[in-house]
Amino acid sequence: MLVKKLSLATLSLLFAACTSVPPPLSSDNLIASGFQRPAAPALVVMLPPQVAALDLQEGVALLKEQLRLQLSQAGYKVVALDQDSYNAIWRQEIAEVGGVFDPATGAMKRREYAQALGHLVQRVSAETKAAMVIRPQLVLRKAEVAGVSAAWDGQIRRLPAKGGGGDDVRGNGSTLGLSVGLNMFAASGELVLSTYGGAMLPYRVNFLTLQNEVRPDLFAEDKDLADGVALALEPFFKL
Repeated sequence: MLVKKLSLATLSLLFAACTSVPPPLSSDNLIASGFQRPAAPALVVMLPPQVAALDLQEGVALLKEQLRLQLSQAGYKVVALDQDSYNAIWRQEIAEVGGVFDPATGAMKRREYAQALGHLVQRVSAETKAAMVIRPQLVLRKAEVAGVSAAWDGQIRRLPAKGGGGDDVRGNGSTLGLSVGLNMFAASGELVLSTYGGAMLPYRVNFLTLQNEVRPDLFAEDKDLADGVALALEPFFKL
């Protein structure tokens, strides 16, 4: 899990055409062959969300609530595993596989990590009788800039700006978009879905300082995260 602060993204202030057509869902979305969505009202356990940077921690509560709400509206029962319980189980599973980081290099041991996480899912599923376990994430992903908007992971958002008269900015190239990421596991511990849904643009152009900066209103309302959760869940609901 990354715990650094958000760094500023670069954005070219160049004129370009803008498209209003919603972009397709992420090409990084993965669905296991033969996986079938469990029928409602199956129980789904939500693990504590992961965040890509400390600045995003404020959005965790909104992410959990939107995921619970949208799954519940589809008829599923949703239970969130609290952080302390998760930490206790995770420590045990890490010990069972002999650690998930190489003590010499600090590199993650991917096989051991996957094994520990799979065992954690199996334990949680067995204890709760859950049909699926979901690990949500708030992640930073590449967004393609064209004109006044940026598109990524099924989302398109207007470029935020401050102090530019009409607060309007045009550009081309790329920036970073904030996405909801969902890793979904079967009760067996197998990863069956990995999906992304674009939520918001975390940076804005400040014309007063001629710099890019992290937006102070990232999680002022829940609509953007609600959109990201809906896009990330779309492949699951289409099964």
